Amino acid sequence: MKKRQNLVQKIALALCLLILLNINSIALGETLTATVNADKVFFRTKANTSSDYYAKLNKGSKVALLGEASEFYKVRFDSKTGYIMKSFVTVPGSTLKKLSDIIKPKSTSKYANTTSIKNLGDPPKMSKIGDKGEHVEKLQRALQLKKCYTGIVDGSFGKLTQEAVKVYQKKYKLDVTGQCDYKTTMKLFGKVTETSPANDPQMAGISKISQIKTPNTTKKGNRGAHVRALQQALKLKGYYKAAIDSSYGDDTLQAVTAFQKSNRLTADGIAGNATIKKLFGQDAANHTIPTQKLDWFKDGVRTIPKGATFSVKDVSTGKTFSAVRWSGANHLDAEPASASDTKVVKEVFGGDWSWARRSILVRYNGQVYAASMNGMPHGTTVVDNNNFSGHFCIHFYNSRTHDTNRVDQTHQNAVGIAMRASW
Repeated sequence: MKKRQNLVQKIALALCLLILLNINSIALGETLTATVNADKVFFRTKANTSSDYYAKLNKGSKVALLGEASEFYKVRFDSKTGYIMKSFVTVPGSTLKKLSDIIKPKSTSKYANTTSIKNLGDPPKMSKIGDKGEHVEKLQRALQLKKCYTGIVDGSFGKLTQEAVKVYQKKYKLDVTGQCDYKTTMKLFGKVTETSPANDPQMAGISKISQIKTPNTTKKGNRGAHVRALQQALKLKGYYKAAIDSSYGDDTLQAVTAFQKSNRLTADGIAGNATIKKLFGQDAANHTIPTQKLDWFKDGVRTIPKGATFSVKDVSTGKTFSAVRWSGANHLDAEPASASDTKVVKEVFGGDWSWARRSILVRYNGQVYAASMNGMPHGTTVVDNNNFSGHFCIHFYNSRTHDTNRVDQTHQNAVGIAMRASW
């Protein structure tokens, strides 16, 4: 039994020795000295700010450097081994180099051995002290390649990384912020993956969506000015973080989807008319309302009621004007809504009043209907001061003339042509 206990004790001692040999400590026989640079500095039992402490050291206290642990130095003071935050310890440059040479930390980052900044891939997002992740790894390796960073690529933006960023910024005459900001990222990587409305060159002078021309509908794979306008609006709304590049890629897709979800739209990632209208406050530039065939004696009489004001678009010329329905049983009787509308009607017919039939689109209550009209003032007048002496006729599918009570084929042919047009 006693032999077995001795064996257990020997194994335990051996394990302790292995643990001690495995930590990042100074080689045996060498002492590196550093100085505490502030008063009441915690000399802690563990490398974290919530641990217990042995003592509070005052400025000028000398400690022996034993190693590093993230934001802490491992030190020996008064025969005790503990930890002090790096920011409260002044270490001569030559001592830091010796410490680095002796500890020889190794990085597990996939970027640790990358031979050029180009090979790091997409530039990292902007970062500052306290940030962690792969984007910080890219920054650290890039700074290593520029001979500005002497630490390891560990993805933790600590004081050493901050100082390296400052060194780089001073070297290239940038604002010394200690942060991997827009200008620093652009200088270091040649491009950025993240911008704000204030620093993106494509947002110059744009501070509100009303300054952006409403674009066409777009989707992934599209490029050009319409995508740029979409990205600009999404950036102002805080959904698009990437640099504006006029290309509808994954970043734009994600921003559109997030906007759609926030506004209870169908989250398909396509900037369709509903999305454009919600974002810009109006229909997309290429939006068209489907043209419908309105059967006059089934639905037509009730669809556009008497007294209603509606819009008319001449299919051939594209000219539009407003009109008012005053009556009509076999078809719709209408008048121009104002003198300026009358002027457009006359222009549509080449400057003269005419019984000729013209293909038109009638827009009312958000719907568009195929129709045909003549341009001859006749009969009753109900709209004052519109410079139109009488009314004109608008025919829809299956409507009839007043005099003959028959379907006018010329009008119906014009309705058919209007069916192929869009507003």
